[in-house]
This record gives sequence, C-alpha cells and structure tokens, in this order.
Amino acid sequence: MNKWITIGILGVLAACDAPQSPVVTGPDGQTRIQINTSGLTCYDTRCLDINPAARSVRSVGNRTTGIPGNINVSDGTVTPAEFRRLGEVASLAGGMGSRGDR
Repeated sequence: MNKWITIGILGVLAACDAPQSPVVTGPDGQTRIQINTSGLTCYDTRCLDINPAARSVRSVGNRTTGIPGNINVSDGTVTPAEFRRLGEVASLAGGMGSRGDR
C-alpha cells in the first residue's frame, strides 16, 4: 500500500516539475504558448511533441498523429485551448499496441 502512495506522490511531483514553455502575447492580445521544435512543449503539467513542419503531434507513449486542420501552428505558437485540443488528439492516437487490437 505504501509503495503505491509513494509512486503516486512521485508522479505528481514529476508532473509539477515539467519545464513550462514560454508564454507570449499574440498580436490579437491572446495568450499563446511557444512551440519547442527541438523537444517537448510543456504547459499546465502536460507535455507534447509538436512538429509544425510535419503538422504532427505526439503524447509520450502514444503514436504520432496529425494536427487538426483548424489549428494553425505555422507561426510556432498555439493558444492554451488549442494546446488542450492537441493533447486530446494525441491521447486518442493510442499506444504501441492499439492499432493491432482493432
């Protein structure tokens, strides 16, 4: 029992320790998250591997999937709402064995 509590606490601490990506204000006055093209883009305890050139996104442990057409990543930034949507899309991509399980 204590082992699981310890693992849970370590998981929470690891999530809180993720380096946050820079947040900037866009020309429209809206908060935008800068995409890290050489690693993970982290915001609000979630990290995604976003590749604007390939228009792809991946959550750690899941397959790479395409970025929805209504999300513009060409300027190297996304809004917090777009980041959350990318996280949903990346989670739905499935893990290593999900493609063969269908």
